[in-house]
Amino acid sequence: MATMDATKVGVGAAKATGAIWIAPQGTALPANATAQLGAAFSLLGFTSDAGVQISESSSTDAIRAWEDHTEVYNVQTEYTESIAFMPIQCNSDVAELTWGSDWVEVDDQTGAIHAKHHAGTLEPVVVVIETTPRANIIKRYCGTFQLTERGEVTLDGSSVDGRTLTFNSIADANGVTMHEHTAFTA
Repeated sequence: MATMDATKVGVGAAKATGAIWIAPQGTALPANATAQLGAAFSLLGFTSDAGVQISESSSTDAIRAWEDHTEVYNVQTEYTESIAFMPIQCNSDVAELTWGSDWVEVDDQTGAIHAKHHAGTLEPVVVVIETTPRANIIKRYCGTFQLTERGEVTLDGSSVDGRTLTFNSIADANGVTMHEHTAFTA
């Protein structure tokens, strides 16, 4: 049974050293909130102050009895978990996450990026989101996700040059769509 403990209450604050990490599909997920991320993970850089939105949605079909057409059971027919965030740092990792590595060219000498917009389907990627809800708490949200929507870009001289990216989860062999790890460090 839980007890009242204010030290375990916090907000979903990003780690100051970076919060969103991306790796190719098939990269092993971290086993807990404090495990070192492997070399395959790349930090995306800054994210807009809107943070990360994690959403879940489901649909059910009601099973009704013949007598009185009373609802007696519900069968879940659909479940989707998604994440959305706006990377605001201009770098090749963000460009490749948005358009796919086959559609992005980077000049090794100048660092110039050429991203080719297209309508193709992108390969899933492994995403790790790290937060520090409070000084003594670390949280990690991790799973495999596939880009499903690229938001609008507003070029008006005052808005950040970025777009919200939405990713749907890809369930693993056990049907798990995302792992949420929490560690208490103090």
